[in-house]
Amino acid sequence: MIKFIGMEYLAALALIQLEKEEISLAELNRFRINVVKAFKDKEITSVFLFSDNYAMELVRNYSDCFELINNDTVLRRKVSNDILISKFLAYLSNDVLKAAFNSAKIA
Repeated sequence: MIKFIGMEYLAALALIQLEKEEISLAELNRFRINVVKAFKDKEITSVFLFSDNYAMELVRNYSDCFELINNDTVLRRKVSNDILISKFLAYLSNDVLKAAFNSAKIA
């Protein structure tokens, strides 16, 4: 089965795993690449929904959790790890979470 991974899930995961309050969209894209590699290693078939348009949608749909700053190039969290986990990551399957959390951090 194909897993669709929205940008909001990647953003929540990256902010938690990297212990950051904000992340540039370029950093988030590098993080996504590492997660994609980890998924391929674990043979998890997935489609990642990631683009500038998805970033704008993420902020519109989840304005209680995220905001864009610095000319819309940096994503900032507005909530704690607990809220990000319960709102986004709690719905992902164990194989997806395990592969994502085992992916390499941004260099």
